[in-house]
Amino acid sequence: VVKEWIPICEEELKPTEGLEFANLEECENFYKSYAHFIGFSIRKSSSKKTNEGVHKYKYFVCSKQGFRQSSTSVKSSRKVKLTREGCNAMVGFKRVNNGKYVP
Repeated sequence: VVKEWIPICEEELKPTEGLEFANLEECENFYKSYAHFIGFSIRKSSSKKTNEGVHKYKYFVCSKQGFRQSSTSVKSSRKVKLTREGCNAMVGFKRVNNGKYVP
């Protein structure tokens, strides 16, 4: 079962095609603002770099994305709050020919 939720917010806050960012810091700040407005927090996820070490792709995901791996070590008696709940909110930024990043 796929659950999809489309948040209602102002168009300029949504990550849409046509947006361009000079660097990954601007990308992160933009998505962080969007996420804060909608009501979730984000974390950095996977990325791909060129041979020169420049990010080609960078992904930001909901901080509750995925599930924690079960530990094979001895269980402690301390209860730990669940922080990963399988949220699928994410955005990927790609570096284009002009050196800018687009969603």
